[in-house]
Amino acid sequence: MAGSAPRTQPFPRARPVREGALLLAVALAAAGASWAVRSPRLPLRADLAAYELDLGFAVVPAAEAVALFLDNACIPVDVRDDGQAARIPGSVQLRQATFDDDLRDVFDFLSPADPLLVYGDGNLLVAAAVAGRLQERGFTDVRLLGGSIEAWQKAGGQVDGEAAHD
Repeated sequence: MAGSAPRTQPFPRARPVREGALLLAVALAAAGASWAVRSPRLPLRADLAAYELDLGFAVVPAAEAVALFLDNACIPVDVRDDGQAARIPGSVQLRQATFDDDLRDVFDFLSPADPLLVYGDGNLLVAAAVAGRLQERGFTDVRLLGGSIEAWQKAGGQVDGEAAHD
């Protein structure tokens, strides 16, 4: 055995496992540190006061909308479902889900030149969707109420039906 070559051990397996575990630990520590010092994310629900929405329509503050209504300078359009009790007096209902049928019901009453004030439950995106459909049908003066029926009432506007707040 004196003439045989020394036996070499195959590549040691423990070293790559240790190095891989060490690299994984360093990567996890770096990810945790970057997460801890990251800038705050946007909130899950955007505050309309902090973010400007591009709705494509003028948003009229409630007090100004009440003044327009009292001057007979707009026709209120309610986009809420039937379950809502309080409504602006004289408003027509054009719901998003049944828009075509609702518009057919009031088509003889409304003219494309009439100034419309679209309002809902405070979700301006739903009101803007209905306003967009009105605009597609030729209505040229469409505005959105900034807020809900509660904002209307706080600004001194009257409602038909049960009051939305006390």
